[in-house]
Amino acid sequence: MGKVYSALVRPLRTFNIENRAAKVISQQKPVTAPQYKYVEQQKEIANKVSPDFLEDHYRKDVQLDQRLKDVFVTSTDPQVTTKPSEDSKPLPRYTFNREEPTYNYYEPTVIPVGKCSAKQAIIFLAQHKQDPVKYSIENIAAEYKLDKEIVSNVLKYFHLFVAQRVEVHEEYEEQTLDDPLQREVDFSLKMKKEEDLAKKKKIAGEKK
Repeated sequence: MGKVYSALVRPLRTFNIENRAAKVISQQKPVTAPQYKYVEQQKEIANKVSPDFLEDHYRKDVQLDQRLKDVFVTSTDPQVTTKPSEDSKPLPRYTFNREEPTYNYYEPTVIPVGKCSAKQAIIFLAQHKQDPVKYSIENIAAEYKLDKEIVSNVLKYFHLFVAQRVEVHEEYEEQTLDDPLQREVDFSLKMKKEEDLAKKKKIAGEKK
């Protein structure tokens, strides 16, 4: 319907279009839009106060123009090169490559009291599994500064499924599975023992 309507109306819109366009172009001044009454009132008040305001506003002031040309600013400040003081420390630059985390996330450097990291939990779980008497709930809680009830729940509900063994029925022998978690646990236990020995030697040296 839109195309049909535009096709019917087009001849009416284009009728005598050249003469109408020439008539509009030949007008000396376009018709201004009508103004509101309060605008006309403001113009009358402005004309009474300062009749020559628009003429003075658009007239070029030669004196001010000459003042702008005469103004010239030159900078005489010495160029001071700032040198870093000896007290200021340079920003740290980490140029080394960080190793991939063991447990798929980076271990925290600061562990608050009453908390433990995943690595510490794996260590005391493995130690308790090997020697429940030496690494009891009380000893683990005292060493890692944890609540006894929390340690008891961890030892009760969490277990390490490592160091598993399977039987090969064809050869009638046992083979140990190469478990990456087992390797990490063994390495963590080894590092823990070395740290304990180093602490004992340090304490013995201080007593002497």
